[in-house]
Amino acid sequence: MVKEILLSKRYWISVLYISIGFIIIFSVIEHIMAYKGLSWDLFVQDRLSNGKWIRYLISRIVGGLLYGMIMGYYFELRKKKSNR
Repeated sequence: MVKEILLSKRYWISVLYISIGFIIIFSVIEHIMAYKGLSWDLFVQDRLSNGKWIRYLISRIVGGLLYGMIMGYYFELRKKKSNR
């Protein structure tokens, strides 16, 4: 059943949407909590200057994909079990 879910196109589409949603929501919440509002200049200085943007971007993509894969698998497994 794991192989069937991981090879389905619907699973990977849901992973993509869940990942993008997670990245956006997590980044906004983290930004507001870290900078006590919307402070774009301080964000650029802390997170994006001196090559730190690569680490920031990779961490967001990896975190989003992991969350998306776990939640996507959970949703697909739940759909398969309910169809039985």
